[in-house]
Amino acid sequence: MTANNIHKTAIIDETAILGKNVTVGAYSIIHPNVTIGDNTTISSHCIIYPNTDIGKDNNIYDHVVIGANPQSLNFDIKLNTYVKILDSNIIREYVSIHRSTKEGIPTQIFNNTMIMAYCHIGHDCLVGNNVTMTNASSLGGHVMIEDYAVLGAHTLVHQHVRIGKLSMTAAGARVTKDVIPFMLLGRDPVKHYCLNKVGIKRYGIDDKNYSVLSLTFRHLKKGGDLKTLESNTEDLQYLLSWFSVKSERGYHSFI
Repeated sequence: MTANNIHKTAIIDETAILGKNVTVGAYSIIHPNVTIGDNTTISSHCIIYPNTDIGKDNNIYDHVVIGANPQSLNFDIKLNTYVKILDSNIIREYVSIHRSTKEGIPTQIFNNTMIMAYCHIGHDCLVGNNVTMTNASSLGGHVMIEDYAVLGAHTLVHQHVRIGKLSMTAAGARVTKDVIPFMLLGRDPVKHYCLNKVGIKRYGIDDKNYSVLSLTFRHLKKGGDLKTLESNTEDLQYLLSWFSVKSERGYHSFI
């Protein structure tokens, strides 16, 4: 059995469950009923609040706070809510992630996501797989970020906004409405201005399917109905399903 590496100044509640090969750095505090999976590293001066569930192979850097109370004046601190983080995520210095406001539904981060320094994830957010949140990006409550999305540095996202799959926001973007999948969002004021070509190509969407997305972008820009497009690709079907879900905020317009 691989021994854990716990610094002598760390404080770990006796009810916390640690897997194998877990590292906890100097002056970090692990509160009651926390679960930490195998091969996860928690660096110095971190605070992991009660009931947080952290999976395996995560790398959590210095001064990170996970599971603190939501920044909501109406929140009942007696509620049994929590944060759930799955596997293989990188969470850099001074990130804060707040617990949810609804019992049984956590603030959740999926797999292989990079959350850079000084980012904030508010209560009830859902952050998908392979997401990149660049330095000092902030999510209001109830934000959903889908797989492979990228937020530029200092992106500010309003509550109840959806960030679509393989989309990207420019640095400093103020996102008050939904971001359409596969699109780039930027300028001042922010608008969808082109496809996220680099992200799409890296993901493996080939030239034929890229052409369908390009046609779709031009169609949306003109205010057209996606159902009138003939191409029946998986990406187009995903877009149709995305638009079929009622939006809390609407979506940003096009340049």
